[in-house]
Amino acid sequence: MKKALLLSIILTLTMGLFAQNTKLKDAKPFEIKSGKVEYKIDGKTKGTKTLWWDDYGRLQHEYKKTSTKMMGITTKEETLNIRSSEWMYTINLIEKTGTKMSVDEAMKMTEALAGTSDEAELIKLGEDVKKDFDAKDVGTETILGHECIIMEIGKLNGKHWRHRGVTLKMEIIMGGFLGNYLEEAISFDQNLSVPSSKFEVPAGIKIEEVSMTNPFEIDVDEE
Repeated sequence: MKKALLLSIILTLTMGLFAQNTKLKDAKPFEIKSGKVEYKIDGKTKGTKTLWWDDYGRLQHEYKKTSTKMMGITTKEETLNIRSSEWMYTINLIEKTGTKMSVDEAMKMTEALAGTSDEAELIKLGEDVKKDFDAKDVGTETILGHECIIMEIGKLNGKHWRHRGVTLKMEIIMGGFLGNYLEEAISFDQNLSVPSSKFEVPAGIKIEEVSMTNPFEIDVDEE
């Protein structure tokens, strides 16, 4: 489980670090300054996702609405993940609740999970984890007119398509009653003027602050 989470971190955060010779917090997750991607989600879980970003991905707004039918039971989810300049929010829009962690704390947690904050060691760890999961770049494919690098992840039976750091497609073949999961971009706009309000928490959401240093101390406020 720890290694699976590390692989996810590598795909979303440290990829920027590797390319830029910089600290994790200051890394640019994407090579494109700003934009918007709309995705269609298919498989056992169906729905939509919209990603807005600015400042090369250091500001993000990800809205996701899905419905999953399994063993005759349908589960609906509506979530919002926001990364502002100071905070990372995870919000349940159905229950009107969420958590926040400072960006500094989140990066410390990532480094703690990796067991190091040294750039060279993080790079080596990333390559080791990719080998453990049999993850490797296997070619390119054009999606919505943009050339994507395809990463095949053997042990997860999945593939990941990225264009300049931005994911345009993700596929996981789980099989059995779990079925498959497909997330694919249906529109992709670059270098937009993104409203600052996209990186603010909607009104009426009860937010709990969590901390890596004080995990049992939770401050509740309403944004």
